[in-house]
Amino acid sequence: MHSRLTRRSVLGGAIAAPLIARARPTTGAVPTATFALPIGLPDHIPGDGFVVRHGYASENTLYNPGWLHTGEDWYLTDGDTAGASIYAVGDGEVVFAGSEYPGLVVIVRHATDLYSMYGHLAYDLAVEVGEPVERGQPLGTVLARSDGRAPSHLHFEVRTFLTTPEVNGNAPRYAYGCGYECPPGPGYWPLDAPEHPSAMGWRNPTHVIAHHSLPVTSGNGSAEVIVAAAPSAAAAPLWSAPLGGEEARSISEVTLPPGDRFPLLEVRAGAEDARSTSAEGYAVWYRLGLPDGRRGWVQAAVPSTAETGSDGRPSSVVFNFYPAVAVEP
Repeated sequence: MHSRLTRRSVLGGAIAAPLIARARPTTGAVPTATFALPIGLPDHIPGDGFVVRHGYASENTLYNPGWLHTGEDWYLTDGDTAGASIYAVGDGEVVFAGSEYPGLVVIVRHATDLYSMYGHLAYDLAVEVGEPVERGQPLGTVLARSDGRAPSHLHFEVRTFLTTPEVNGNAPRYAYGCGYECPPGPGYWPLDAPEHPSAMGWRNPTHVIAHHSLPVTSGNGSAEVIVAAAPSAAAAPLWSAPLGGEEARSISEVTLPPGDRFPLLEVRAGAEDARSTSAEGYAVWYRLGLPDGRRGWVQAAVPSTAETGSDGRPSSVVFNFYPAVAVEP
């Protein structure tokens, strides 16, 4: 039986994120965002209404205990995820479209050593191999799953390779192989393997997007974030600096009415090749400007015990804020 991810379980599982790896301050002219989130609903910004049920490099005990997830499973917070729109997270070129995952897989190359992968898509894709794509361009929709292995969802990866011999090339190191030089790859890596998925070229997708997405500009030219439809709590602590540093101290708190917008001043996110083995490795913080003139840091990505590994550590991630970025209809 599949456990149900509920708002109550999310609220009960929120914990603090660890030390941040890199800052990207906004100074001077505000450039355009380069990356955005991969999934959305009509008339919503990407990511809003969704949760990462099984995060990067966390153990998926519900479907595949003993293995670390090499991507993120995106689900609607409530309801069936089938039919949700899938978007290219950044400009690039489609280098793969096919397979049977189940459902189809699309892989976009953004740079020589940066690829995004979208798995479990419906069979009527919106793109073809060789086609250039832009950030926010539709790639397809989430497949309505009927195989009984898992509910409908998006499996999303960011990695430095299309194929590499020991993962999904001509010499797979572990039993999860999908054929000779199969671009989609295994989706998992053994929990007891000597190598972390990051050492093999996978990356924490949320950290990559955070590092590549600041700032997002609104219609008036300023960067903004929007409060999620289902944040982790009704209010969030406001800090002088992200937790994990000696300079961090509590200032007050900020209420989180869904849909409210705040100016985004700065982003700090964890390492793209983070080596944690649970959602505790997620660390995304936003520095906001508040209507009363205060400025402070809030946690944007909150680990949750709605799903856990075999050691009881969180595997899920809830978002309090999303960058306010538009996508193609």
